[in-house]
Order: sequence, then structure tokens, then C-alpha cells
Amino acid sequence: MKNLYKKPFVVLGVLAMSVSPFFALAASHLPEEREQMRQEAQQKRQNAKTEMTEKKDAMKQGVMEKRDAMKVDAKAMREKMMTEMKAKREEFKDKAQERRDELKKKLGEKRAERIEAFFKKMVEKFENAIDRLSDFADRIDSRIAKAAANGKDVTALKAKLEVARTKITAAQTALTDAKTKYAEAVKEPDFKIAFKKVQDIVKVVTNAVKEAHRALVDVVNSTKGLGGGERKATTTPPVSTTTPTQ
Repeated sequence: MKNLYKKPFVVLGVLAMSVSPFFALAASHLPEEREQMRQEAQQKRQNAKTEMTEKKDAMKQGVMEKRDAMKVDAKAMREKMMTEMKAKREEFKDKAQERRDELKKKLGEKRAERIEAFFKKMVEKFENAIDRLSDFADRIDSRIAKAAANGKDVTALKAKLEVARTKITAAQTALTDAKTKYAEAVKEPDFKIAFKKVQDIVKVVTNAVKEAHRALVDVVNSTKGLGGGERKATTTPPVSTTTPTQ
């Protein structure tokens, strides 16, 4: 009976002795496995971080390329507009004598010369003002580009400059329309009525030029801190709408 009670303990002892080397071996490899798992997890995190950085860089590069393409397109459109504008200016000048001859028939020679001289003077002032505003916008654009290259946030400035450029374009369009409307206005045989119409036409362009100027001044006032460059926008020339002597 004593042997019967002893056998299970003997068996358990034998089993314990037989499996203990395996537990010891497993325990000896446990730190290595943990280290390997830690390294694998760290590598996964690093890979994810690298992938995210690459995606951000690719997105940033795509945005920059898109902006550059838009800038090139905008520049091409401005150059096209300037070419068309110059052609229309020359056309207006070329038809000056034709307009004077037509005016003489309706208003008389002196009045025809006075109203034509008045509108011509206004046109020259507007053209010079618009040219100066356009040139100044280009210089501001150059400053903004340099600031962006130096890592400064110029998003708001670019938006304001775009508004200013839109208003400059509107002023040029208003001037082009004014030339067409002028030709219609002076068909009126009554000098006072004709000149009142011309004055109204001039006022529309005057307001458009002033709005463009104000928008550009707003951009200039917002460029403080970019470093260097001009602080004040060019002023638009005074525009007189005084009625010439009859």
C-alpha cells in the first residue's frame, strides 16, 4: 500500500524533471523575443511615420506645382490683356482725327476740340495710373514670392493681391468701355448733354481706378514684416471732370 501511495509522487517528480529544461529554455529566450517584438513595433511605427511624411511632401509638392501652374497661367493672361490693351489704345489714337471731324459737324470746331481734348487727357491719366498700379502689383508679387521662399506665411497677402489685380483689370475694362461709350455720347448734338454723358463715363473709370488703388494700398499695408521693399503704393493722378468752356 505504501508503494501505491508513493507512485504518483514519483511520476510527478519524473515529469517535473523532464519538462523543467523546456521551461528553462523558454524562459531564457523570452527577453530576446520581447526585444525582437519591440524592435518590430518600433520599425512599424518608423515606417508609418516615414510613409506619412512622404505623403505630406508629395501633397505639398503637388500644391506648389499647381500654384506655379496657376501663376504662369495668370501671368500669361495678364500679358495677353496688356497686348490687347495696347492695341486698343493705338486704335483709339488712330481714330482721333475721325472723331474730331465727326464732332465738328455736330458741335462746331471749337467745342469738338475741347471735348475731345478733355476726354483724351482723361484717358491718358487713366492709362498711366493703371500702368503704374500694374507695375506696382508685379513688384509686390516679387516681394511676396521672396518672403514665401524664406518660409513666411503669405497666404493672406496673395489673396489680397489677387483682389487688387482683379480690381486693376476691372479698371482697365471700365476704361475700354468708356472709349466705346464716348463715341456714342458725342453723337448728341447738344454740347451740354454730350459733355454730361462724357463726365458720367469718366466718373465710372475714376471710381474703378480708385478702388484698384485702395486694394493695392491694403496689400502694401499688410506687407510689413516681409523686410525691404516699398511701404507706400503709388498714388493715382487727380482726375478732374471740370466742364470745358463753351
